[in-house]
Amino acid sequence: MEIDQKLPTIFFAYQEFASLVDLSQYDLTKNQHRMLFIISSLEDVSIKKILVLIGISKQAANVAIRDLMDKGLVTEHRSTVDKRVKYLQLTPEGLALNDQINLEQKRLLDHYFDEANGDWEKAMTKLAQKYLDRVE
Repeated sequence: MEIDQKLPTIFFAYQEFASLVDLSQYDLTKNQHRMLFIISSLEDVSIKKILVLIGISKQAANVAIRDLMDKGLVTEHRSTVDKRVKYLQLTPEGLALNDQINLEQKRLLDHYFDEANGDWEKAMTKLAQKYLDRVE
């Protein structure tokens, strides 16, 4: 597959991947799930860095963070070096929820890779096509 064909495949495969898990069953929005994932993946991640990585406004992030804190999934602490910088951490409940969602996504991805006999390109093409079929 040429690079020109790979770009849309990666884009549409990601769109499908991002929708594999019904986040409403966990009472989460897409941005909240992304936050949980980023916080669990990066050590001492600042709110500012999360904004950049997800590509959302500070206002949208504040609503999502406040909701995650109210649910007991995330805590916030200030930097000891610069009091203006706030870091987020997952609570044990947040970590458990993130792990549960990751496991569900991994199982679904494993299914696609098994169908494609481990061929990454075929698996991504199948995901992309599923997304395009669902949108039409």
